Amino acid sequence: MARRPLVAVAGCWAAGGAVLSVWEGWTALAVLAGMLLLLSACAYLGRMPPKLAILLGLSIALASGERAWVEARNVSVLPSLLGDPDGRQVEASGRLVSPVDVDGDLATFRLRLSRLSEHPVVPKEKLLVRVRLAAEEEKRAAASWKRGDAVTVAGELRLPNEASNFGGFDYRSYLKRQGIHWTLSARGAASVVPLGEPVPWSAKPLRWIDEMRSRIGGLMDRLYGEEDAGYMKGLVAGIREDLDPQQFDAFASLGLTHILAISGLHVGVVVFLLLRLGAVFRLTRERSLDLTMAAMPVYMLLTGASPSAARACLMTMIALYLARRNRLKDGLHLLAASALIMLAWNPRLIEDVSFQLSFLVTAGLILLVPIASAYLPVRFKSLKSVLAVAITAQICSLPVSIFYFHQFHFLSLPANLMLVPFISFVVLPLGMASVVLGALWGPLGAYAAQAATWCNRLTFDLTDRLQSAGFLQTYWPQPPLAWVASAYLLLGLTAVWLKSRQNRSEAARVMAERHADRLRRLEAFRFDPGIRAKRVRAYAEMAFAAHEATRPLAAGHGEGLTQGGTRPFAAENGEGLTQGGTQPLTPEDAAVKPTAPAPQGRRVGRLVAAILTVLWSAWLIWGLQPAWLDRTGKVMFLDVGQGDSILVRTGQGRFVLIDAGGTVSFRRADEAWRERRDPYEVGRKTLVPLLKQRGVRQLDALVLTHLDQDHIGGAFAVLQHFRVRALLFNGTLKPTAEAKRLFELALRSGVSLYAVHEGMRWAIDGTAQLEALYPAGAGGAGETIAVVDEQNERSVVLLLTLYGRRFLLPGDLEKAGETAIVTRQSERAASQAKANAADMGGIDVLKAGHHGSNTSTSAVWLMWWRPREAVISVGQNNVYGHPHPDVLERLRRAGTLCFRTDLNGEIQYRVRPDGRLDRRMKLAQAAVP
Repeated sequence: MARRPLVAVAGCWAAGGAVLSVWEGWTALAVLAGMLLLLSACAYLGRMPPKLAILLGLSIALASGERAWVEARNVSVLPSLLGDPDGRQVEASGRLVSPVDVDGDLATFRLRLSRLSEHPVVPKEKLLVRVRLAAEEEKRAAASWKRGDAVTVAGELRLPNEASNFGGFDYRSYLKRQGIHWTLSARGAASVVPLGEPVPWSAKPLRWIDEMRSRIGGLMDRLYGEEDAGYMKGLVAGIREDLDPQQFDAFASLGLTHILAISGLHVGVVVFLLLRLGAVFRLTRERSLDLTMAAMPVYMLLTGASPSAARACLMTMIALYLARRNRLKDGLHLLAASALIMLAWNPRLIEDVSFQLSFLVTAGLILLVPIASAYLPVRFKSLKSVLAVAITAQICSLPVSIFYFHQFHFLSLPANLMLVPFISFVVLPLGMASVVLGALWGPLGAYAAQAATWCNRLTFDLTDRLQSAGFLQTYWPQPPLAWVASAYLLLGLTAVWLKSRQNRSEAARVMAERHADRLRRLEAFRFDPGIRAKRVRAYAEMAFAAHEATRPLAAGHGEGLTQGGTRPFAAENGEGLTQGGTQPLTPEDAAVKPTAPAPQGRRVGRLVAAILTVLWSAWLIWGLQPAWLDRTGKVMFLDVGQGDSILVRTGQGRFVLIDAGGTVSFRRADEAWRERRDPYEVGRKTLVPLLKQRGVRQLDALVLTHLDQDHIGGAFAVLQHFRVRALLFNGTLKPTAEAKRLFELALRSGVSLYAVHEGMRWAIDGTAQLEALYPAGAGGAGETIAVVDEQNERSVVLLLTLYGRRFLLPGDLEKAGETAIVTRQSERAASQAKANAADMGGIDVLKAGHHGSNTSTSAVWLMWWRPREAVISVGQNNVYGHPHPDVLERLRRAGTLCFRTDLNGEIQYRVRPDGRLDRRMKLAQAAVP
């Protein structure tokens, strides 16, 4: 730390700000106090200079104080003005502080308030404005709104949605980190009225940047085809809004998304080009460096000013400034300085995943690449360097990537080795050249664009081939923060140990080389009388000059001779002769042999290696969370809006997904203009991330109770991302394109299809069993599958038993089907001569049929099953009016506690091996009695 105080200060500043991201209240204060006490102890024990300890303590205190001050100011003033603003119609005036994004029928921008309805003066709070366009012609009006414009917007204030599933994306927290607490929903472009006020000078630079980014995007749209334009805009200019979601998913699965982030590589190319231009125009070195420095902020803003771009540009500016003054420091100092500047400017950046990955990977490359290079058994230096960089980047990013994205592909390293150099040194320069040349003359830029397009074909083909190896894709359950911290602690300890081994090996090699050199020179001295005579005269002169001194005379390499006695005179290169004669010493007497490692040292090294191996293995098991570590069974009613999706985890770690949600669209064929670039799809946006976060690596079964869109909409994405051993359905087909596409994918993927009917039982493992209660019959072998448009009455009804607890899952079955099941269950109980026929009923949890529709969950049904609790899977503010008041009343009369996904979010039941049943909800609202 004393050698690199700036690095230590940056680390302590980051730690002080991060404490309030992990803890709060007295716990955070205790952690901060512990950090300060640790610094005091280090200074007291002499491990750290007191001045440095004081400096680091001040860094922690200032960082945490700034973070607390920023968080204290990050509150909304609207409740104090309006009471309860949620759902209130208001008229808000202010200025746009962002460009307007027009996507399909939705225009969004950020508005800094100056007036709100009857309140003429409002503290400058920001709103996220969402304008639902009514006609295609309104897109042009929305595109005319620019940053800095003063407008009035009439709409409805709403709280942003919070995460309604455990581990799901929290939109409310995401906006809060950006200082936004409310959204304003408006209908039609007419609800936004420009006030015609002049644009303030402070907004003009960013407004110009927005215009330039728009022009660059438009130019690339003209140069590239539809398949390549979005990708090249993201790669070259950081414009990721038009990136194809499928392309992004392919890059994400292989760990290649960092290519699409503006980083040091992009900045390096720009700096190289600018310095070469300075040389072409014969500018002085100082002038070239000044112009390049001045270009960095412009380039950062043009590419979107992401944390990775800001880090790279700041490091470059500092490096260029120091180079101009001939005081260039090492990369670690540059990284620390840029981190300090960014965190002091915005303390909340410490929670940004892009910020974390950018700095962790860059620090890892600076510190660990030399160590990795030393241990790689590769002879070619260039290949060794590339491998060391790729491996180091993978290792440094792995813990954070798993914490946020829950996946790792074993082909990620080969993909990075093949594609990163190709894209960085071929595609990226071609893309930049196409923009520059295209701005000068369109046909000239088209040649570079054509070459880049051909390269993209190779890139996309390779990513598709690598991604197709789905068996090499691993998914990791959500680890705790302690697991991530432990990874970097272990990485540091391993690096220190490897470095110490490298230093010992290097010292032994140098000693061996010196030993061999001394032997060679001794042999030359022995057999060359001329050299021997010169050395004798030299040593005689040295002895005479020493007079009567008895201390050794230092020679060129630390050897010496004494005035008297019989100790050998050490020569410059290790040769020697005795004081009383000219006979040279033997090699055994004159040369110092390299010391072999002591057996005890070797044992210590082996012990350290064994301890590190055990610690890394324990860390890996901790992250993978194998099933034998947790025998708890779970039934998870996921919140997928107006639809059903239930994830079952057995006590032995097997997973079954029952239904996959889906969004029902009422859009007409002539409204294609409303289609968005990346429309919300419940499978890709909600289900797949949740299954990854729960550690699902394969599904033993995907059950589709029936083929309505709100039950199968997310199944396609699930089949794309996960191995599914069996698909269970109701034995019919629905004449829709979505159902056809789903079954075609299942057949191509080799998934076994099973038509479910009454009487089928499946012991998933020793802890869980599924029993089918409906539909009543199935076609015989060889019969064609019936095509049924109305699917509700053919819903698969399952009775799940988990550690003895029973869950009834009836899909969208309606009253007629419920009555049929109760009749057959009663007959079955009578035929078996049960002493108590009611034993056939009695369940712990019932999923209310058809989202709480009045056509399901009849009184007869509730009387037979006597559920203790019921779950209604229903979307907020749905157009169907679900759940129906009569259903809620019937559940109340039956004494059944009722929980709803629109109010409670995900509802999760945990069953212990001893049969204990626990329930938890994401949104802790009271149950409906």
